[in-house]
Amino acid sequence: MNRAFLKPGFFLLMVIGALGAAVTAHSTAGYLCLLLLIPVGGLLFAVPRWHGRIFYLACSGELLVLACGALTIWAGLFTAWMLAGVVLLELGMLEGKDDFGVFMLFCCVTLVLAAVIQVSDHVLVPLILLAAGAGLVLFFQDIRNYQLRKKYTGAVP
Repeated sequence: MNRAFLKPGFFLLMVIGALGAAVTAHSTAGYLCLLLLIPVGGLLFAVPRWHGRIFYLACSGELLVLACGALTIWAGLFTAWMLAGVVLLELGMLEGKDDFGVFMLFCCVTLVLAAVIQVSDHVLVPLILLAAGAGLVLFFQDIRNYQLRKKYTGAVP
């Protein structure tokens, strides 16, 4: 996978999404989306070797996601996807086609969750379902980690 193309690609899509959210917004709060692109772009391109850059990139990008999400849920979701792509790419977690497939699965699952939230007109029930699902995943992952530790420490089953 061409990582050199993906890095500016994800950021360019993030810029297009924030610009679209700002243009379609019926208030002046839409310009906040454009202003919050500056720290994200600065951290992404101006300081490529700064220690802790990915953490600051995720934090400043989350402010952008919240600003776009305050305008519409779809602008916030798209910005969150692009931020996740940028962070995963910077961490080296989008190396092959399998990694990109998992990223696309994440996008599809969050799209379904956002559609459920949009249709239900409230967040409590989808949030409870999401928390229960995340709890189940963490529970099974904890069991698997326990099994691996037990197997590789030499303990008898």
